[in-house]
Amino acid sequence: MQISKTPSAPCWADLSTPDPDGARSFYEALFGWRSRPADDPATDGYAMFALDAEDGHLVAGVGPAAEPREPAAWLPYFQSSGIDAVTARVGGNRGRVVAGPVPVAGQGRLAVCQDPAGAPFGLWDPLSHAGFEAVDVPSSFCWFELLTRDGAGAVDFYQSVLGWGTRQRPFGDGATYTEWTVADDAFGGMVDMSTASAGEFPLDLPSHWNLYVAVDAPDATAARCEELGGRVLVAPTAIPTGRSAVLADPQGATFSVMHFTTTRG
Repeated sequence: MQISKTPSAPCWADLSTPDPDGARSFYEALFGWRSRPADDPATDGYAMFALDAEDGHLVAGVGPAAEPREPAAWLPYFQSSGIDAVTARVGGNRGRVVAGPVPVAGQGRLAVCQDPAGAPFGLWDPLSHAGFEAVDVPSSFCWFELLTRDGAGAVDFYQSVLGWGTRQRPFGDGATYTEWTVADDAFGGMVDMSTASAGEFPLDLPSHWNLYVAVDAPDATAARCEELGGRVLVAPTAIPTGRSAVLADPQGATFSVMHFTTTRG
C-alpha cells in the first residue's frame, strides 16, 4: 500500500474508546507513538497519533466513545471524494449509513457505515486533513483485513461501493486468501469466517475489520502488550507472508501486528 489520495484506498484509522487517556498511554508505550490534541477544540477530545515527536508523521487518531458502554474499537476509513455518492451506493447495496456525511472542523467530511454483514467502516472526503502520513513502516498501519460471515456478499458490496478489485493468493496447504486491491495494489484481505475450520472463530464473533500495525518483532510486541495491561488473543504465529499476532488493548480494542517477510503485490 502506498500513501496516496487514490480514491477508495485506506486513508485513516482511529480508535473509539471509553478511556482515551489510558489508550494514549498504552499505544505510546507499545509503538512509540506520540499523541497530540486536534487543533480545533470542537473535536471533543480527539487526538492524533504521530510516529514520534520529531517527524510528526500522523498514523492514527483516538477519541472518546460516543456512549459510555460502547466497546472500544478501531475503525478504518477509505478515501471517498464525492462522499454523498458513495454513501448512496452503501444504502443501495444493502449496507447501512450509521452517521453522516458530516463536516469535521474544516478537515474533511466523514461517514460511518456498515456493510451488509454488519462490519463497520468509515468514509473520509479529505480537505485539509488528507489522512495517513506514514504507512508500511514500523509502528504504522500496513494491512486491512475484513473478517466476515458472508465472503461472496462482501466482494459484491465493496466492488459496487468502492470499486475494489480482488485476487486470490496461495496461503499454504492448498488454501487461498482473498486480497483487496486498488489500482492493482493490494492493501488488505478478507477471511470468510463461515468457511473457516470449526472452532477457529467464536460463533459470536461479529464481522469486523482487523487492522495491522507493522512491527519488527511480533513476539516482543506481544510480550510488551501484556506488560502494559493488554492481552494476546492469538499468539505470534508464522504465516506464509511473515509473522503476526492478534492483540487487545486494556480497554478491549483488538488489532494485529505483522512483520512481513515476503513482498506484497
